[in-house]
Amino acid sequence: MKYSSTVRTINVVLFALLTAGFGFLGIWFGFLVVPFQWRGGSGSPLASSFPSTSFGLAATLGVLGLTGAIVSLRGLIASILSLSRNDDEIVLRGFGAYIGVGLVATMFFFTNALWLYRLTTTNFKYDDVGFVIAVYAIAGILFLFGTLIPLSKIFGDHDRYNEIMRILSFTFGAATLSVAVVFFGAYLPIAANKATTTNSDQLMLELGLGALIPFLAFVSFALALIGYRRADKTNTISKKSGFLFEGGLFLTGSAIITAGILENIFQYKELRISLMAAEVVAKNPNYLDFSVMSYIVGGLIVLASCYFALQTAKGGKAKVASEN
Repeated sequence: MKYSSTVRTINVVLFALLTAGFGFLGIWFGFLVVPFQWRGGSGSPLASSFPSTSFGLAATLGVLGLTGAIVSLRGLIASILSLSRNDDEIVLRGFGAYIGVGLVATMFFFTNALWLYRLTTTNFKYDDVGFVIAVYAIAGILFLFGTLIPLSKIFGDHDRYNEIMRILSFTFGAATLSVAVVFFGAYLPIAANKATTTNSDQLMLELGLGALIPFLAFVSFALALIGYRRADKTNTISKKSGFLFEGGLFLTGSAIITAGILENIFQYKELRISLMAAEVVAKNPNYLDFSVMSYIVGGLIVLASCYFALQTAKGGKAKVASEN
């Protein structure tokens, strides 16, 4: 047994704290704030404590919390199991969850640096956007290196390829599922009160697609995860799992592009609907740059998924471990 009982116990404590912290954040914003954005916070038990009625800000924090909680819960379960089993592989699953949490933080900071920076600048009447973007970018780079270094140290061996892809599939799947849950949670009260909600059709379209496309991406990542688990048992690399993972990336990029298109359409009509602005129905949100960055960021993810799919098609199904 390589890892001592002390290490295993510390993992349990840390993952319990991470799960509780992220879970609180996810429930607070994802379920107690977001569904009440359409009435300016009216009816929410947290209306007076939330400084902005921006749907985008509350949704982002809700998604961060839910994603982090799901990934941390995986690590907590593995850590608890490791206490009663003398199997270092279970401990490694916990370390993989740490890497997943690092990826969650990396995605959060880079997303805010490249795409959602107005949520914490203009919405709070702070005009030094460049400084905020730089802070987010630096934080994202630090977390990226802090995640990649242990990833390469622990899972860098060639026969650990499937384990790496399982970590990525689980983390991206948790993120897309969290987006779908938060958007669907906002969709439901509008659908239930359609007759009394202004611009309900437009809001339902934007929120419905915001839930549907990420959910499809989640399904693709989940199927890829199952495939990588099976491939790990037979020491092989499967094309099918690769295509499913890349399909999830493609749908994720498509969801970002769709968000930009709808924001552009609804923002510059008389409807003035903006999920990015400090208020959902703003007089002049003027966030054209959000749409532009949606096309750029989403387009890059789509192109990357196509490139990876091409490499997968060229690779074939190969043995991971050499035969004895």
